[in-house]
Parts: sequence; structure tokens; C-alpha cells
Amino acid sequence: MQRILGIIMIAIGVSGLVLSFAGLIASQRLVDNIGAGIEANLTLTIESLDTVNETLLLSKVTVGQMSEALLAVEETADNVVIAINDTQPLLEQASQVTTEDVPESIEAFQNTLPALTDVAATIDDTLRTLSAFGFQRSILGVPLGFDLGIDYDPEVPFDQSVEDLGASLEGMPDDLRSLKRHLDQANRNLSTIGDNIDTISGNLGMINENVSEVEPLIDDYLLIVTELSDSARQTRSFVTQQLGQVKLIVTIIAIWLGLAQFAPIYLGWELLVRGRGTETRTDTRTEAVVLDEDNGKDVAS
Repeated sequence: MQRILGIIMIAIGVSGLVLSFAGLIASQRLVDNIGAGIEANLTLTIESLDTVNETLLLSKVTVGQMSEALLAVEETADNVVIAINDTQPLLEQASQVTTEDVPESIEAFQNTLPALTDVAATIDDTLRTLSAFGFQRSILGVPLGFDLGIDYDPEVPFDQSVEDLGASLEGMPDDLRSLKRHLDQANRNLSTIGDNIDTISGNLGMINENVSEVEPLIDDYLLIVTELSDSARQTRSFVTQQLGQVKLIVTIIAIWLGLAQFAPIYLGWELLVRGRGTETRTDTRTEAVVLDEDNGKDVAS
């Protein structure tokens, strides 16, 4: 019975040693796998945070450029509104001159054309007469002559030129007056465009204010992302250190459990040895009893 118990104790101790050694290897691999998984996740998180950081920096630059562009467009829109407002009085004045003053002046000139034609005819006749006036004689073989130095012989008479000028002005006052409707419409269109651009300028100003508020938010996000990235790096370093300590603790526990198995092995060995000693003594006693019985039979005979 003691031998059986000893064998069981030895088997328990050996199996404990094997399990301790296997548990040590398995726990080491498990800790390494857990550490690798955590480190991979933290590395991916750090890389993602770095990408977000770069994206936020690019967004900040883009927002700054957008704000500058919107400010430039807003200033341009304001300048266009000023230019339109300055152009409207000029257009009104041009409309006044073109559609009223100039036609009236042309009509007044046309009314004077008959008199101008008569005067032109008189001037033309006078100039022709003065151009033809001269004296040419030869006295004692000496040529004598004089004129007024006027050379007037145009292809078109002066009065005909005045009449042609009047004919070319026919219908021009009405044509100029017909421009008033178009000039007034252009003035109204400029006024509408000015109002619309002024509204756009105001909207651009509001958009620029909203965009300018985005940049501080991006700075806050950058600060948060930077802190998260630093925390992730610290966590990765801390986890690496802690996993090393965990591996050390697991190793110590496995060694301790392995050493603890020597007690049942030793007890089992002792039981096994004692069991063998007991069987030996029992066999010796049995042989002695048999010998005594044999000796007793011999004496009796």
C-alpha cells in the first residue's frame, strides 16, 4: 500500500513539474502575445494620432489662407460697390448730356443751318471772286501783275458742305434720345449689382468671422491630439515595462510551483522505499516461521 501511495505521490510531483514547466512556457508566450497585440494597437493609435495632427496642421494653414482670401474678396467687393456708387452719378450725367443736352444742341444747330447755308454761299461766292481778282500787264516789255494771294477753288462748295453736314445730323437727336431708356436701365442694373455685391460683402464678412473662429478650435484639437499621442507613447512604454515585470512574476511563480513538487516526489520516494523495506522484513519473518516449523517437525520425528 505504501508503495502505491509513493508511486502516486511521485507521479503527482512529476506531473506538477511538467505542468509548471509547460505553464512557464505558455505564460511567457501568452504575455509576449498580449504585449505584441497591445504594442501594435498603441503603435497604430499613435500613427493615427500623428496623421490627425498633420491633417489638423494642414487644415489650420488652409483655414488661414481661406481667411486671407475671403478678406481680400471682401475688400474687393467693397471697392466694387464704391466704384459702382461713384459711377452711377457719372452715368446719370452722361445720360443727361447724351439724351438731352446734345440733342437740343444739335437741333439748335439744325435750326441755324438755313442761315449758315446762306452765309456759306455768300462766303463761297466772295472767296471765288477774290480768288479770280488779279492784274496781268506788260509795260515796255516788263511784265507787271498782282493778285490778292487767295487761291480758292474747292471741289465741294462751302454752302454744299454745310448742307451735307446738316443732312448728316438728321435723326441724330431722336437716336440720342432713344438711348435714355437704355442708359436708365444700365443705371438701375448698376444699382442692383451694387446692392447685391454689398450683400455678398456682408456675407463674406460673416463667413470670415466664422472661419476665424475655427482656427482657435483647431489649436484646441491639436493640443488634445498631442496630449493623446504623448499619453499613448507613455502607455506603450509603461506596458512594455509592466509586461517585463509580469513575465518575471510568472516565472517566479512557475519556479515556485515546480520547486513545490519536490515535496510530494520526496514523500512518494520515502513511501516507496519504506514499502520495499516493510515487504523485505515481512518476507524475512515468513521465512523464519517456515524454518521454525520445519525444525519442529524434524525434532518430533
